[in-house]
Amino acid sequence: MTPTLTRALALAGVLVAGPALAAVDPQLPAYQAEHVQPGAGAPYLSDDGAIRIGGAEHVRYIVERFNAALLKQHPGWRFQDESKGTTSAVPLLTHGVTLFGAMGREINPLEVSAYRKIVGTAPLEIRIALAANDTSQHLATSLAVYVNRANPLARVSAEQVSRALSIGNPQGDLSTWGQLGLKGEWARRRIHPYGTPEFTGFGTYLQSNHLQGRSLSPAYEAYGNTEDILTRLAADPAGLAVAAIGLSNAQIKALPIVGKDGSLTTGTEAQVRAGQYPYGRFLYLYLRREPGKAIDPVAREYLRFVLSRQGQQIIASQPKGYFPLSAEQARAELAKLDEVAPQ
Repeated sequence: MTPTLTRALALAGVLVAGPALAAVDPQLPAYQAEHVQPGAGAPYLSDDGAIRIGGAEHVRYIVERFNAALLKQHPGWRFQDESKGTTSAVPLLTHGVTLFGAMGREINPLEVSAYRKIVGTAPLEIRIALAANDTSQHLATSLAVYVNRANPLARVSAEQVSRALSIGNPQGDLSTWGQLGLKGEWARRRIHPYGTPEFTGFGTYLQSNHLQGRSLSPAYEAYGNTEDILTRLAADPAGLAVAAIGLSNAQIKALPIVGKDGSLTTGTEAQVRAGQYPYGRFLYLYLRREPGKAIDPVAREYLRFVLSRQGQQIIASQPKGYFPLSAEQARAELAKLDEVAPQ
């Protein structure tokens, strides 16, 4: 058998059944169950002994399949879904009501502060998948940069976008389209940036990953969701918006993002999984922990499965869904499961 054929068969072996679904990294560890049972009186147990889980509802497809697979390995476990949306994840976790809180965004500073005030330390953040690039199922997605179709700009860099959205940039702020290379009547036209408020999911992501905590531009106009942002952009030729990926239409277009090597990225699956797309994001499970303690053994076991080859195959099995982690990414998250929280 030739090396090429051997590799092809190996890749085929890790493809999840179904057309055009993501392949998982064959170097991901296989799950080997360890015997773990919830401690008597664990606060996340319901009155009849079920393990309560909660958080974002858009993870239901994969979480239901995680649960079904784990029940085969741990017959004594049962689950009760308490998912009431992303904003419920941290409050439930703070009081130990759920085993984990699923979120399609990073926890924001206000949530960390509230949790820390009651528990004494921050919750443990575990990345379990890469964000989707399709909005049809209302999943957490990567972001894109949009302009009105009347705008002749053909490309932009993530650094330029950050300099247009915020003030106090070391390289200088950008406020006109001429500073982005446009000529003629566009040169002096002012950039009108759009996005979500600072402490929303997108807003927190931009602050922590792109803006380094800088204040938003006085010209920045905030709306609560992608639909409102892009509706406003469609009526504003001078607008620049950051919103969910994959929503170009007859009035607006997503700009290719110039990478550090000069190549253009558009948020394809391959680019997101390779870390090449600047606006790729993650899907998270947050775990409760207390000062000087490791996480609950049942939570650790659950996440060992999620970060295994079998767990990542479940993530890959959702059509137009989240993208599985690489083996390297999964190893980094697995290492967190044995950390003891600081005092």
